[in-house]
Amino acid sequence: MPVIAHAEPWSGEFALGYLATTGNSDTSSVNARGALVYAAERWKNTLTASAINTYADSVSSAENYAATEQADFNFTPRDYAFVAIEWNKDLFAAIRERTSETTGYGRHVLVGPTHLLDLELGAGARQLQTNDHPRERESDFIGRGALKYQWNLSPTATLHQALKIEAGESNTYTESVTQLKLSIIGNLFANLSYTLKNNSNTAPDTEHTDTETAVTLSYEFGKAKG
Repeated sequence: MPVIAHAEPWSGEFALGYLATTGNSDTSSVNARGALVYAAERWKNTLTASAINTYADSVSSAENYAATEQADFNFTPRDYAFVAIEWNKDLFAAIRERTSETTGYGRHVLVGPTHLLDLELGAGARQLQTNDHPRERESDFIGRGALKYQWNLSPTATLHQALKIEAGESNTYTESVTQLKLSIIGNLFANLSYTLKNNSNTAPDTEHTDTETAVTLSYEFGKAKG
């Protein structure tokens, strides 16, 4: 960690949240996520991963894993091309596993210092497996749109909003993540987040929308270069 933390151009964040109750019911919930960014000259590479596990009376009620890898090439100070690979597995949602590979164009619409906004538009392929038919895999062509917004409310508080839409013939997937980050001391932060995931096409007995509310502590290191 000390080597990475001081070796430009690396930056990253690791967060962990845990909640446990005992008494009439025994429950436990763990949510963790990590991000590692390498940004140098015109290239930026971002790797993220997250996991959520919830147990009630020793029975699992939520289990979700996700990972993304995105490479950006800035061909002007405001414009960039990207290639993204995303994977998500949810054992209790309508879509059990989703993998997508997309490429496209992005623009830094707002560059700070108070407001930062990136917009992305692309296309690619997606593979789906449902919990109703876990052995069957559907593949289709998709269009992808994404928004990444950051509002620096104060030196100690930041609001983040991310929105992503993947539209294909078999399903339209929408994901919204709203996060408030509060500085505690040094590189330590408290995070409050709300995530909404929606699938347009699900089985009759499953919900279209899943939500996640999380409170985590995170540690940041390094400083990204754009």
